[in-house]
Amino acid sequence: MRQMFLRRTALAVLLMLAATALTFALVTAAPGNVAALIAERAAGAGADGEMIARIANDLGLNDPLPVRYARWLGDALTGDFGVSLRSGKPMSVEFADRVPVTALLLLGGGVLALALSLVLGILGAMSNGGPVDRVLHGLELVGASTPNFFVAAVLVIVFAVTLGWLPSFGTGGAAAWLLPWVTIALFPASVLARVVRVNLQEAMSRPFATTGFAKGLTRGQVLLREALPNIAIPFMTTFGAQFTLMIIGAIVVERVFGLNGIGAFFIEAIRFRDFVGMQAVLTLFVVFFVSINLLVDLLAMLADPRLRRARRA
Repeated sequence: MRQMFLRRTALAVLLMLAATALTFALVTAAPGNVAALIAERAAGAGADGEMIARIANDLGLNDPLPVRYARWLGDALTGDFGVSLRSGKPMSVEFADRVPVTALLLLGGGVLALALSLVLGILGAMSNGGPVDRVLHGLELVGASTPNFFVAAVLVIVFAVTLGWLPSFGTGGAAAWLLPWVTIALFPASVLARVVRVNLQEAMSRPFATTGFAKGLTRGQVLLREALPNIAIPFMTTFGAQFTLMIIGAIVVERVFGLNGIGAFFIEAIRFRDFVGMQAVLTLFVVFFVSINLLVDLLAMLADPRLRRARRA
């Protein structure tokens, strides 16, 4: 078990290194001159070619790409991601201010998606082709097909503008988070609900379900006692994949609802050609993706002995 954990962790670290190297190369290849941007913001119209060349030399922008990446990686491993060209603040300060906002958005949305998917999936399986199952199936298709920005606009118009029940922006209290949480949770909840429904239906055809019925259990009791625990692995892996994708939805949701999180900062970094900020945020995204997938993979192996045997084989 220990060797398997170390091997999987080493693979995740290599994946992070490859992804950060790729993003560094792409950001570096983007149009624009970092030295010119810094010179223009420092001296305005007085920036000249000599000043730009001096800044480029001081920052090592003339060094080969592998040397620049190695230098950036060494600084990043110590927590130094550079200084944002847009705000002039160290990226560590920007992360300290903005990561908690995005983390709370993802945490609330993830919990809501988890609860909704289980409730909807179980209700659909209990109905088993009945009216409730058909209605829920239609709602799940709509939820999985509707983009976040449209959901956000509808929720704001209905609950903030028309009814005036909830605020449409900011982080002032729990009520301000309800609309962002619902917006970011709708798509993963719809996908996960179908996963729960399909896997429960498949589990109900197995011998243990037949044994449960023979013992006099109702369909609901068999679903909850026998079938539901047996879908834990596919549900866990799908939830992990959907949760990582929520970071992409956060980019849109934070802009719509005025949340000063990492997603909103990333959009501003792109607009202002803040290459330092872009690289730092992309690195954070990579670490988030790989870490969540690693955690889900390890939890699945711990929960299912068959996966451990397959890995050893």
